[in-house]
Amino acid sequence: MAGSVGPVHPIERLRAVARAREVDQTLLVGEAAAVLGSFGGDLPGLLTACRRLLDRHPAAAALWWACARLLTAADVHDEARAITRDLYDEPATAALALDLPGGAVVAVVPDATGGSELAAELRSRRDDCVVAHDPGALHAPRDEPRVLLVEGGAVGPDRFLAPAGTADEVAAARDAGVAVWLVVEVGRRLPGPLFDALVARVTAPAGRGRALDLLDAPELVPVAAVERVIEPRRVDCPVPPELL
Repeated sequence: MAGSVGPVHPIERLRAVARAREVDQTLLVGEAAAVLGSFGGDLPGLLTACRRLLDRHPAAAALWWACARLLTAADVHDEARAITRDLYDEPATAALALDLPGGAVVAVVPDATGGSELAAELRSRRDDCVVAHDPGALHAPRDEPRVLLVEGGAVGPDRFLAPAGTADEVAAARDAGVAVWLVVEVGRRLPGPLFDALVARVTAPAGRGRALDLLDAPELVPVAAVERVIEPRRVDCPVPPELL
C-alpha cells in the first residue's frame, strides 16, 4: 500500500530504546522487553543487547530486573511476554489511589531517571486530591492530610536511589508533620547484588568505566527514612552473574 511503513528491524527498535530519554520506566522496559524477546535464538546477542541498554539507562531498576529475568529464562520469548504482563498488572499507583485519605494534599519526588508519570496518574485517579508542584508547599500546617510521595526508581533491600536533596526533603517533611510514603512499582525492587551493581554503575567516577548519560549527583536514602512503603506486588528477580 502506498505510503505504508514497513516493519522496523529489532536492532533499530533497540537503538530507539537506547536513545529514549525522559520516559517512564514502565513504558521504557515494556518496549525493551518486546525487542529483547526476539533474541531467543541468540543468547550472546541477548547479553550484548542487555548490556548496551543498561549502559544507556543504568539507573532504571526495571531494566535490570527485565534483563536478569530474560538472561535466566528457559524461553526468552515467553519470558518477555510475562515481563510485560507483570509491568502493567496491578500498578502501585492503583493501590496508592485507594490508600490516600480523602482531600489529601500531596507532592511527588519523582523517579531520578526522569519521565515520571506518578503525579499525572494520581491526578487521573483521584480528583479530590491536590497535587502540589513543590514539596515545600506541604510544610505549612493545613486541615487536610499532607503526604509526600517519593517514587522509588531503584530500590534495594534497605536503600533506594533518589535525586540529590531527597534525604533533606524527607527529613524536612517529617519535621513538619507530613507523612512520607515510598511508592515502588513492579520491577523497581532489586536483590542486593543487582542493586549494588546498579549503584556502582551510576556512581562510577568519570573515566573509569562510567556508564553513559548518568544522573547528576544521585544519593542513597535509607528505606527506614520513610513512614510507609506502597508496594502491592513484588515479582522475584534472579541475579545472573553476567550482569554483575
